[in-house]
Amino acid sequence: YEIKRCFQNMKPLVLRGFARSWPAIERWKDLQALADHLERGEEAGEQKLVPIEVGGNNYMDEGMERQQVVFGDYLRILDLMEKEDLQGNSFGTAQQSIPKMYLAQYDLREQYPDLGDDIEYDYLTREILSSCGRGEVQRVNFWVGPSFGCNSPMHRDPFHNFFVQIRGHKSLLLCPEKHADFLELYPPPQKNTSSLDFASCNANAEVLFRNIPEVSTLSMDLEAAVIAPGDAVYIPKGYFHHFASQGNSATISVNFWWL
Repeated sequence: YEIKRCFQNMKPLVLRGFARSWPAIERWKDLQALADHLERGEEAGEQKLVPIEVGGNNYMDEGMERQQVVFGDYLRILDLMEKEDLQGNSFGTAQQSIPKMYLAQYDLREQYPDLGDDIEYDYLTREILSSCGRGEVQRVNFWVGPSFGCNSPMHRDPFHNFFVQIRGHKSLLLCPEKHADFLELYPPPQKNTSSLDFASCNANAEVLFRNIPEVSTLSMDLEAAVIAPGDAVYIPKGYFHHFASQGNSATISVNFWWL
């Protein structure tokens, strides 16, 4: 596998169409149908709550707070927002006044164990991740949000990262760990996160260097891409990365941290 070579060289890799055959790619297209399907498996009167980030720009924003929301209701809200946006109706013209909502870094399998089959968890961990490093999965994270306003600041993680786009599109920027001094990291405890506003560039290098001229010296090492449903990205441990939602569709992603 190409990922094994990149793992050995600690180089990121975009794998186009890697997960196009995963059941989730088709099953999660219709958010209303997905909400109905998940709720059919619940006990009568049961409501499964998930922590939604509301407000702010990302997890570093003091204006962000987490609220417990019924997951099926959240999916229906995203479905409504998407349909209104595509039709050019109220949501599409009022995005600036709608608080950001984002289910971020949360393992939905805790409430819905069957979702592991939709993302072919057993195959991925057995055939791919187990052959790289110790193959020890540390965490599985789901990311579910609207088409606008969802981003993660430029940051690095203490694990290897296999990131798969299930629905919608996201842009990403990748930066080697050796350039940490140029990224103006926050002081502890968030010393893994850059204080620079990479979200303002929308994954456009020209805009990035105009908005943040101090990173122009990194231009030879910065990598940018837009990923679509079925695409995957391998991000080495310690490699800086930034994601942001793109287009008019609600986005769903899942990533696997491992050592």
